[in-house]
Amino acid sequence: MLLALLLACDPPTPNFVDRTMIEDAYRRGDNYIICAGLKMEDDSTRGIAAETLATLSTPESCLCDGLTREGKWDMPIVRGLQKGTDDAHVGCAATLLDDPKQPERVELVNLLAKIKVPAVEARLMAAAKSDADPAVRGAAMAVVRPAKNPEALALVTAALSDPEASVRAGAARALLGVDAAASQLQAAAADPDPSVRSAVLTSLRGMPGVPFADYACPALRSDPDPGVRATAATAMKGSKDEGLMTCLRAHMLEPEEDALVRGAMLAALRGTSGPVAGSILCDAIPFWVHTYIGEDRPEREGTADIIFAQNDRDFENSYDCVQRALKAGGYRTCEQKFYVNDWFHELGGKNTAPRPCRAPGAGGGGGAASNEIEF
Repeated sequence: MLLALLLACDPPTPNFVDRTMIEDAYRRGDNYIICAGLKMEDDSTRGIAAETLATLSTPESCLCDGLTREGKWDMPIVRGLQKGTDDAHVGCAATLLDDPKQPERVELVNLLAKIKVPAVEARLMAAAKSDADPAVRGAAMAVVRPAKNPEALALVTAALSDPEASVRAGAARALLGVDAAASQLQAAAADPDPSVRSAVLTSLRGMPGVPFADYACPALRSDPDPGVRATAATAMKGSKDEGLMTCLRAHMLEPEEDALVRGAMLAALRGTSGPVAGSILCDAIPFWVHTYIGEDRPEREGTADIIFAQNDRDFENSYDCVQRALKAGGYRTCEQKFYVNDWFHELGGKNTAPRPCRAPGAGGGGGAASNEIEF
């Protein structure tokens, strides 16, 4: 009798479970050990336990019971649920949004969007419609899938006029690649909120029949928000559109006060094939040195280094580009002179290697042995 009672009781929860034990337990069909992994302190152990349980042939209730840890949704476990493919195994994750007191609900929405099962997708739709937190509504709006769902398409397009900017921005992001919403997105391009304008630009790019340059070029050259200008520059990457390249060239040769935007322009040109983008980088070197390098030493080989961008993209022409920049002259500070002269030396120029600025005897010039280039 006593033996029967003992066998009927659950075995004690192991004090320690690791990945190897979970893998062994999976091979043996010992789901009790895998469930115990959900309670371990180690994040990776809880994550692999959740992944394993999400893909078992039959669901285990312990997975849904372990969605939270100390009152907060457990990130490793929620990530592990992304391996599941049906409601029976992982649909319970949708209930996490039911608690408005859960912290970091926007991040939770973004993780839940990667769990592609009907219960979770339906709960995200409900959050997009009516969650009390506008930030959560916006995040949920951004991850609903309107392309093949008429109800979702109607919800998202209507949300482009929502009073909350976060919801409008989420709606604009959700319409990426949804050609049926092109006219609504074009109307939203003049939204007063910069986050919405940025999202609209990203979603409009590549839509058939949309004159994208008509939206991206004014945004790059005159939008008051640097984030929108950077988005416009990023959207030009890889383009073969003559209008986009023309306005990108124009803004490369006019002052841009924000370093984020300048970096986005360089990245766009580095990632665009063809001679036009290469010539823009080459031609803009003198202007960038004159405008953006002062008395302080510039960052080398970073997002703001125009010669690095040109050389990385089109190294066969780098010598000629930098030589032309040297001959252009007009460099006022030691750092301007040193930057161009040092790059030319690195590329095989015949100038004497210059001393760094503020070093003994430094003047930033090419040195007495340099007859080819004179500052």
